[in-house]
Amino acid sequence: MVEQKLSIPRYWRRTPQYYRLEGVQCVRCGRVYYPPRAVCECGSREFKPYPLPSTGKLLNFTVLYSVPAEFEKMKPLIIGIVDLGGVRVIGQIVDCMNPEKLNPGMEVEVVFRMVKMDGTYGLINYGYKFRPIENC
Repeated sequence: MVEQKLSIPRYWRRTPQYYRLEGVQCVRCGRVYYPPRAVCECGSREFKPYPLPSTGKLLNFTVLYSVPAEFEKMKPLIIGIVDLGGVRVIGQIVDCMNPEKLNPGMEVEVVFRMVKMDGTYGLINYGYKFRPIENC
């Protein structure tokens, strides 16, 4: 029987992305990437950390009413594409009791929330989600 290994090292290596929503900026051409990548389109491998803005615009979204069992408590599950200063990020939209009030172009802010819990090892993973600035 193969022993399953914990994914703690990989998760903690990605803490800047998950916890601070930090991308990278190419030193040569200035392109910003999220998630970070090893090689820029210009061929450079030299990057510096780039904190993404804490607010952005909702570009588009979908509302899921039929979800797998592990997402039942999150129904309706809203997934959106958000523009954070020219970088597009996909994430869950939270704190919106009336999804029909959501509109492309709405201002959203980044919030820090629990993403998942590993029942086997008791690990709780946190990360970013988005909340409309206007009540919905």
